[in-house]
Amino acid sequence: MTVATQTPVLPSLGKEPVTVIAEGGSSYWWRTSGQDLSRMLQEAGYPDEAKRQFLNYFRDTICPQLGGKPDSTSLRTAVGWDGSPFEYSFEFKESTKTAGVRFVVDLTQLRPGDKISPLTTKTTEKVIESLAEKTPLFDDNWHRALAQWFVYSDASETEQKALVAAAGYQTNIIMGFDVNPKILDLAPGYLPVMAKSYFPPCFVAVAKGFTRWQALSLGIRQIPDIGEHPNILLALKLIEDYVAAKPELASGARGLSTDFVKAGKARLKIYMRYLGDNFDEVWDYYTLGGRIPDLESDKEMFRDLMKLSSDSTYAGQNGVFDEKDQRRRALLKTKPTAVYFSLSPDKPYPIPKIYFYPARAAPNDLVIARGLDEFLTKYKWHDGGKSVEERVQTVFPHRKLEDKPGIFTFIGLGRKEDPTKKGLSLQVYMTPELYETPRF
Repeated sequence: MTVATQTPVLPSLGKEPVTVIAEGGSSYWWRTSGQDLSRMLQEAGYPDEAKRQFLNYFRDTICPQLGGKPDSTSLRTAVGWDGSPFEYSFEFKESTKTAGVRFVVDLTQLRPGDKISPLTTKTTEKVIESLAEKTPLFDDNWHRALAQWFVYSDASETEQKALVAAAGYQTNIIMGFDVNPKILDLAPGYLPVMAKSYFPPCFVAVAKGFTRWQALSLGIRQIPDIGEHPNILLALKLIEDYVAAKPELASGARGLSTDFVKAGKARLKIYMRYLGDNFDEVWDYYTLGGRIPDLESDKEMFRDLMKLSSDSTYAGQNGVFDEKDQRRRALLKTKPTAVYFSLSPDKPYPIPKIYFYPARAAPNDLVIARGLDEFLTKYKWHDGGKSVEERVQTVFPHRKLEDKPGIFTFIGLGRKEDPTKKGLSLQVYMTPELYETPRF
């Protein structure tokens, strides 16, 4: 496959005045992640109006909150394996051939950092304030309830610095965006995104002496109106009972997220890590020991996908690497499988998803892309259009996929959360490697 060498051109945004962004700072993020996301939307076949409205918002609202171009003094975020503040994903669904585009961003003030208030959330709050104005049905009640529990931006300078030292990072909140063009059909003029916020458990765990799992579980139970949603509590109890029977899982608690919609529509998502590589064990975790119904028919599909993160799949394919490459590969090998559970007011049990990390075993990104294409073809998800390999190489022209691993991160597979829809969804996560390869 031929790799383009010219700098891709962003589509004309039109209709609204183009903001001229000064060189450096915002301009850097617009020229890098802005172009990445523009190409992703193009590869996924998004309508022009949805692309225009989202990219205008990204340029004018998100980019200014990201600070300067990353350099050797930049503090690492809690998102990309190299410290980058972004992770993007293509979502493929068993029941439809249209791909979706999502991303998460760590807006924590890190370039430069705030030395007096390292846990400040001012930059994140500016983006949330804009969402309140631009997204339909916006509601932040559950976000605020979780922020009161997990966020320590109002703590003293001494306490904030102690918490950062204990946790090893400064991220209070990560923001997630699902670019959804259907919103423009239902609410013309609004921003075509559905947003969510993610909270790591580490700061409250350190401050209150909890395990990370206790921090997540109690974080849900302290939401003031959670008792009005008994299905969420029933689903949570299933997870609590499973972790209680396997206490070694408690340390793998990674995060909790919620949607910016009203209670009764919002979901709560629990993110856990599994440190082993035994398929039967991770399948037991995914099904909570068989407590979640109607999953057994998918088992072999998950087994096939897990092969992408197995050393045996790539036996004999690794070559000789320089010191920098060896450091990259050693870091990627530490990334575990993850399991998430979505708690919904509609179901008395969680909807799970497994996230495999093929870069910990694969010699480069090309073999991961081709493995995904084989998977989609085998299970008849591929529509005959562009392959994953072609799409991802188009999105990331800064290097060849065969050079090394690192663009692909997690590959997630699970049941859809909408009870009216059948089938599975596959999310292919990618990071732009901007801390290691700034590009400009």
